[in-house]
Amino acid sequence: MLEKRTDSPDQGVEEIFGVYGNMLYRIAFVMMKNAFDAEDVVQDTLIKYMEHLESGKLFETEEHRKAWLIRVDSNLCKNRLRFYKNHPKISVEQLSRYYEKEEETQLMDSLLLLPSKYSEVLLLHYVEGYQGREIAGMLGLSESAVRKRLERGREKLKRLLQETG
Repeated sequence: MLEKRTDSPDQGVEEIFGVYGNMLYRIAFVMMKNAFDAEDVVQDTLIKYMEHLESGKLFETEEHRKAWLIRVDSNLCKNRLRFYKNHPKISVEQLSRYYEKEEETQLMDSLLLLPSKYSEVLLLHYVEGYQGREIAGMLGLSESAVRKRLERGREKLKRLLQETG
């Protein structure tokens, strides 16, 4: 038996979240193994749902809607996991475990005192190992702007280290 179409304009995201939110969260949590990422995935899934409805596309049945939500939720998890695998990161707090010398601790602490536009490129270049053109692509800057920020950042870092050390 075919159910009637269930997507009416008055059926909001809150109602869909109330019906399917826990299920979407459980799927995302199992895949992501992290509550924060799971919450982000569920939120992104609901955004995709709103975009889907705004485009005028309808669901044939409630089962179709549920299957669509599950597929989007799991695909978003897979995309995020693929991104994390290809772009490993380490937090500033975790970096402190790898300091072997007091000078390294002082260097990283000083680096974090710089304006973000300089610390960001310095961290990406020296800590993460990205080249100037890669940094330019990530940050939406020209390569010359990245080179200039690296140069100015090194100068500011040098002055900061001389003042504190």
